[in-house]
Amino acid sequence: MQTDQPIASNVSDDLVVARLFDLARQGETSTREFQLLDYVIQKRLVQTYGGDLVHSAHAA
Repeated sequence: MQTDQPIASNVSDDLVVARLFDLARQGETSTREFQLLDYVIQKRLVQTYGGDLVHSAHAA
């Protein structure tokens, strides 16, 4: 996936989640690509289930 372009809305959920998982497993959670993928997943969840995007601290 290229990080210079916005993620197309036609990219499958499976591909988005798999790539996010790969980045997390590699410890690359502070990259722009990870942040974009995280946003896409959150946006799709809101579209599916409704509600607002809520940014909260990770539970310890």
